Amino acid sequence: MTPDPISIAPDAPLGEALRLTRAHHVRHLPVVSGGELVGIVSDRDLRLALPSSLEGGDDAAGESTRVAEVMTRGVITVGPGDTLEDAAGRMRRHRVGALPVVDAAGALLGIISETDLIHAFVEVFTASGPSSRLEIALADRPGELARAVRVIGEELRLNINSIMVQRPDDPGGRRTAVVHVATIDPREVIAALERIGYAVGWPTLENDPRHAGGS
Repeated sequence: MTPDPISIAPDAPLGEALRLTRAHHVRHLPVVSGGELVGIVSDRDLRLALPSSLEGGDDAAGESTRVAEVMTRGVITVGPGDTLEDAAGRMRRHRVGALPVVDAAGALLGIISETDLIHAFVEVFTASGPSSRLEIALADRPGELARAVRVIGEELRLNINSIMVQRPDDPGGRRTAVVHVATIDPREVIAALERIGYAVGWPTLENDPRHAGGS
């Protein structure tokens, strides 16, 4: 998250909100009153309320209209102990581009945006050092991923830099594990996994006729 984000008071004029978004290159301003989050205003809210201001120069409406009149109330938030997955899920469900981070008392601690999440997930899922990206088709049953990991780690003695398992499209359907293996030549890994029945794509299973039926 971005700690101590730029915020604004509900009785501030829209012109001030506009100037803050431009000066600090932000798209969302939490609205704070008495130390508590009471709303949020976005650049889209400002564009709708002040179309002429964005074309050039603040107009009279920018000084007479207050932030409270256009802000979103009942803000969707996250807590500092929530996970990245929690934040991403809430953004997706509620179709919002940023989430204020608040403590149990409702005090604003920070803000997390879609861009922040993208950067965080890239850090988590991008392998560091030499590696190969493999996709492994898994039957949706207990122990399938562990069996594949055991082959890579215990039998072939290779590190796994990162791993992510995608949800099946339908209950009981095939899952795909995206695995970054610490080798630039994964052919031995692929052969070992295929010998015990896995379908493996390098770098992807997509459009590979050998794997059309899954494992």
